[in-house]
Amino acid sequence: MSDKARILFVDDDIRVLAALRRSLYPQVARWEMEFQSSPEVAVEAYRAWRPQVVVTDMKMPGMNGLQMVMAMRRIGDTARYIVLTGTADLRTAIDAINQAEIFRFFTKPCPSFLLVEGIQAALAAAAPTSVPAADTLADTALDKLPVAVLVVDSEARILFMNRLGGALSACGDGIVMNARKICRASTPADTVRLHALIESAIRNGDGGVMTLPRSCSSPLSVAVSALESSGDATPKAVLYISDPDNHPIPNAGEVMHLLGITSAEARLTHALARGLSLDEAAEEAGITVGTARGYLKQIFAKTGKTRQAELVRLVMSLPVTLPNGSVPGAK
Repeated sequence: MSDKARILFVDDDIRVLAALRRSLYPQVARWEMEFQSSPEVAVEAYRAWRPQVVVTDMKMPGMNGLQMVMAMRRIGDTARYIVLTGTADLRTAIDAINQAEIFRFFTKPCPSFLLVEGIQAALAAAAPTSVPAADTLADTALDKLPVAVLVVDSEARILFMNRLGGALSACGDGIVMNARKICRASTPADTVRLHALIESAIRNGDGGVMTLPRSCSSPLSVAVSALESSGDATPKAVLYISDPDNHPIPNAGEVMHLLGITSAEARLTHALARGLSLDEAAEEAGITVGTARGYLKQIFAKTGKTRQAELVRLVMSLPVTLPNGSVPGAK
């Protein structure tokens, strides 16, 4: 077997495979590539060939991309998987990240340089090592955050994004990434303002905050800050982007431990943080409204809060433990 890295590409559209073959031809010196239009045949190819990276479409007849990946994982969990999908299939792609631990996903059409970078990162992650690299640990930690993180240079070119950042930018609504990897807003005016904040952060260390309107959802909240370099001469800024429609909250057990309240009080607090009224929270808990009011007074005394809105803001500010590889808001 060759010492070259082995990459398997799977797509039921032979035109897509032909385009991939042409665009990735410069990589033949270092990659051994196989292109399959049938996911069932690709599974058998995986069994015999054991590629390090599999790049797959999601929507395919017979066996879809997620089913194929799960079949490959049952054979041997040694590869990293990258999904190429249309924006209409974004929810399916996010489900794939949750269920099959997909390494990266890109929307079609994907620039070849971006796909090459993703494959290189997957190969690096697949390489055996006794101690996880610091960058790998940092990436994993950033993927667990309930906010999108984008690192950009002075031209607003994206240098890094965590999984939630990738999901938001792939939606193309509010925050988008063009073919040159430039981070933009949905409108020219908002793009100008966003780029001004990035420039201010890099030049003066100021940065700032703004909202990014979306067509069908609540606006995204963005905070732009300078990113201190450590041995890297390239100035950078970091964008922290919060989606109010997909903001996770701690579960009742975490609320109980973090706020030092009882289990019953934590369940009531969790219900209120989810947007239920006190009457609705009481009904859900199977207690009377009077008992719920008594619990609420005890919660206020323990947390130092005096209003329900203040209590909800406190819960929303608590750290959240996310499942492995999950993206907030994905179902």
